[in-house]
Amino acid sequence: MTEENHKELEALISLLEDPDHQVFDPVADRLIELGENAVVLLERRWEMTLKPELQQKIENVIKQIQFKVLKRGMQTWKQGGGEDLLFGAYLVARFHYPDLEYDPMKKLMEKIRQDIWLELNNDLTALEKVKVINYFMYDIHHFNKSLKKAHTPQLYLINHVLDTFKGSPVLLGLIYAELARRLKLPIYGVNLPRNFVLCYYDQDYVEDPNGILFYINPSDRGNVLGVKELKHFLKQLGIEEKEAYFQPCSNIDIIERLIINLQYAYDRSGQPEKAQSLRNLLRNGAQ
Repeated sequence: MTEENHKELEALISLLEDPDHQVFDPVADRLIELGENAVVLLERRWEMTLKPELQQKIENVIKQIQFKVLKRGMQTWKQGGGEDLLFGAYLVARFHYPDLEYDPMKKLMEKIRQDIWLELNNDLTALEKVKVINYFMYDIHHFNKSLKKAHTPQLYLINHVLDTFKGSPVLLGLIYAELARRLKLPIYGVNLPRNFVLCYYDQDYVEDPNGILFYINPSDRGNVLGVKELKHFLKQLGIEEKEAYFQPCSNIDIIERLIINLQYAYDRSGQPEKAQSLRNLLRNGAQ
């Protein structure tokens, strides 16, 4: 940050106390435009003042800056093809934890990937490779579906799931798919309603028109399923079959589903403002 920018920030922050909205609104807009450079000085001013009203104003400006940065990050991730699912989930978690760091999660995923990679070889069948992943996911690291209610926001935050090894089906599936990607295995998400599953894809597999060898249920210890089980599941729920429910989906689709689930959790847990902000993130960053 240049000295000139620093002086401008100091001047703008001093104007936040002005009760006149005709003064405050453009000042707040300019601070939001300046972005992350303004946050440190805003936090310092928050700590120095004893005025609750000013603290509230500062908090609101910081939240808007953080959301703008998050939205830009989500757009960049999407435009880059959304390859890294872990990073997409990290961006979603930053909505709840703006200061969250990516490296600790990346290191844990890499440690799990390395453990699995040491046990894999080209002589294993697709099913045997999945059994190796399942062993490390569920027997060694004890990942499992959480018993908490579906509207608990933490179930959709990647840092919480990596800390506790308990989470929602979509995040368990996301972690599974991301490990597979890092292992260069063709395992992808499938946007099945009411339960997120994965598929093992092989374009040369002629017995299935979609090239899917089998499906994987990440919230049931990686249990392998066939298309008949998926159809039976939909029939039990009274959901009409659609081709998309049986085909691989994109990583962007997975993050969109994660955002929708988190939005639902905020709505149901009495946090409508956060739910509304997530709707804006979904509309601007994940579609």
